Amino acid sequence: MTNRYDRQLKIKQIGIDGQNNLEQSKVLVIGVGGLGSFVSSELVKAGIGEITLVDYDVVELTNLHRQNLYTEADVGVEKLTAMKNHLQAANKNVVINTISQKYSAELLDTKYDLVIDCTDNFPVKYQINQDCQERGIKHIFGTCAANQGQVMFIDSESACLECLYPKDKVAQLGLSANIGTNPMIVALTGSLQASLAMKFLTSNKYTAGQLLVIDNWTFDFRKIKVNKKNNCLIK
Repeated sequence: MTNRYDRQLKIKQIGIDGQNNLEQSKVLVIGVGGLGSFVSSELVKAGIGEITLVDYDVVELTNLHRQNLYTEADVGVEKLTAMKNHLQAANKNVVINTISQKYSAELLDTKYDLVIDCTDNFPVKYQINQDCQERGIKHIFGTCAANQGQVMFIDSESACLECLYPKDKVAQLGLSANIGTNPMIVALTGSLQASLAMKFLTSNKYTAGQLLVIDNWTFDFRKIKVNKKNNCLIK
């Protein structure tokens, strides 16, 4: 451990013990687009021990306004290749693994301390939620569109994504519609996911089943308690 982490070591909630915990942690980040690029960047720079990135896309010009670290030189390059290069240049001490494929449950066969869902596809989010619930793996849900972002820490005892947004109603909510994305809400939402991860990985403390909602146009920030449904199909 060097003075690279001096500023976060001085935070009483982290300190040397928390930093050591972080450096021993293994995290799976699914998707390295908007949310995933911020989550990965912040955790790697903070000194996470090992991070595994999953994606199968290439960098496009339209990604650059909201997806952290990618540059014009990366356009046409696989996101995983470009992201690993940028991240490793930022912190050579972190083990960075990449898996080029669409999400599948087999990815969870490797033991991780935490899974972070940074996908932009709700059917995939539901599958990640179900697979993590069945395996008792803690994960962090995140989504954003237009000016609003939402984040929730989920464990096997609290409300899950199905409790929050039942599949049969998600279409009515318009969460899958492409309504544009303010780049700042991506940064804020990704940073919230990384913050929840940082707290859990350094201290093993977390609050599950609490939806964080932020609007970066009205500057509203809400915390909503989500109740676990007795008839949840996943539980």
